Amino acid sequence: MNQSKFNQIAQNYDNDERIKLAEIISLGVNTLLENQPYQSLLDYGGGTGLVTFNIEHHFNHITILDASTKMVEICDTKIQKLSKKHIEAIKGDALASNQTIVDQSYDVIILSLVLLHSGNYKELLQRLTAYLKKDGLIIIVDFDKNKNVYHPKVYNGFAQDDISSELFKLGLSNINVQTFYHGQNIFMNKDASLFIASGQFK
Repeated sequence: MNQSKFNQIAQNYDNDERIKLAEIISLGVNTLLENQPYQSLLDYGGGTGLVTFNIEHHFNHITILDASTKMVEICDTKIQKLSKKHIEAIKGDALASNQTIVDQSYDVIILSLVLLHSGNYKELLQRLTAYLKKDGLIIIVDFDKNKNVYHPKVYNGFAQDDISSELFKLGLSNINVQTFYHGQNIFMNKDASLFIASGQFK
């Protein structure tokens, strides 16, 4: 993940397009979380918290973890301004080393538009699954595979079968993956679709 890039764009990250996309993503995530007994959330790669603040009402404790120092600083400012005492923002990168990134496990782990920047999505999912509680849920939101997108440091989306297969290999069950939104110019200025995937850790 390109930390320097995200540090550079952090101050202007919350633009109208990203806010709108975060609201769309949050609608899909909220549907999954509705009437569920989950208490704790790890939002990995949560950035400035655009998605988190739209789903925080489901949880008693939330950790927003991001590799960008600047993103974490902006998120922490929001937390303080909104007096969200059940939310914390900390710096961390699951792929940077084999060290523990957090000292607890979570009912839910969400990765929203994170896999495409990861560089190694399989290893990232493997490491994060270790922080799921029994019966915990992992939620992934990302772009469907898109042949019109190319960037040397970014995945051009993902085939849903590959995501399902990887979650299965990690021991998750009740796996579901589906496209939930199509939009214009939302992925490297190309039309694209978003999927939401989930799996339960038994």
